[in-house]
Amino acid sequence: MSPLLGNMVKFKSGHLTHIEHIFPIRMLITNTKVGRNTKALVAGVAERASRHPKAMSAVFDAVNAISEEMADIIQAPFSDDVSICAQEGKLEELMEMNQGLLQCMGVCHPSIKAVLQTTSRYKLFSKLTGAGGGGCVLTLLPKLLSGKMIEKVKVDLESQGFQCFLATIGGEGVQVSFQCSSA
Repeated sequence: MSPLLGNMVKFKSGHLTHIEHIFPIRMLITNTKVGRNTKALVAGVAERASRHPKAMSAVFDAVNAISEEMADIIQAPFSDDVSICAQEGKLEELMEMNQGLLQCMGVCHPSIKAVLQTTSRYKLFSKLTGAGGGGCVLTLLPKLLSGKMIEKVKVDLESQGFQCFLATIGGEGVQVSFQCSSA
């Protein structure tokens, strides 16, 4: 429902919340082509949490705080490219922090690290998606980043065997426009 209607949803504790009034966010989705075993990854995080309950509780709390702050930033009003750039800068920092916390949980993979290193060379910020252990990586593409630079990043990643997709999240969704011509 949400992609058709635009904007995005926040999923937390089994509840979906529609997030309104967001600026479109360009992302590069990089498929590492590495399969993953989500059940084993979740079990590994649970084992780490049982060995280090206080530390992992703090990590989980930090991930939650980052998610909440990201939702607030995405929903904040914007008036021009300058305010969008400021919001993107905050999102970049939060993505970087989130990725660091995911690494603390032990869900990273050498292929993910290779994508992170590559995008970092272009001063872009990325984070793994899902449970980690392979799969995809999201890279924020700032509004003012040129198409030429995006193509360079894609070529670099694809030369390493990764598969890249451009996506825009948020925005207005599907629109129908009727044009009437006067005869």
